[in-house]
Amino acid sequence: MDILILLAEEGHGGHVVHINPTDVADPANMKAAFWSLGIVLALFGLLFWKGWGPIVKALHDREEKINASLAKAEEVEKAAREIAETNRKTLAEAQVAAQQIVAESRAAAAKAAADIEAKAHAEIESAKDRFQREMALEADKVRAEIRKDAVDLTLAAAAKLLGRSLSPADQRRLAEESLRDAESVARN
Repeated sequence: MDILILLAEEGHGGHVVHINPTDVADPANMKAAFWSLGIVLALFGLLFWKGWGPIVKALHDREEKINASLAKAEEVEKAAREIAETNRKTLAEAQVAAQQIVAESRAAAAKAAADIEAKAHAEIESAKDRFQREMALEADKVRAEIRKDAVDLTLAAAAKLLGRSLSPADQRRLAEESLRDAESVARN
């Protein structure tokens, strides 16, 4: 305010003039208003000419970066969804494969158990048949020994009864008759 007073004193030949800044009709106020308007317009023009272009360019570049980042984020999100879907499908396939492997393992185990059981039954039947054959052979051996003993006893008894030894032909005939009698008794 002091500067305005000094300027006013110089402009009026050293007289102190009081300027009322609220008086619109005062020429000094009009001059100051035009100068202020001119300065503002010049600064605005200078700002528009030198500053507005870089500011707009920076804002435009920032907008492009943001749009590029959003597009990239959408691509990443889409890729993540695709990966998640692929993982879900892979997991489902793995579960199906695992269930199939388990089912195949159970079937193989059941088949192996059936094979082992069949083999055991076959071995048991084979052992049973072998035992029966061995028993039949042993029974035949025992029967043969019994026949031999029976023949020997019969010959010894006949020799004692007759008081003499029998000829081989007589022994054979007597043995055959005794065997036939023993077999008929054994069958009955």
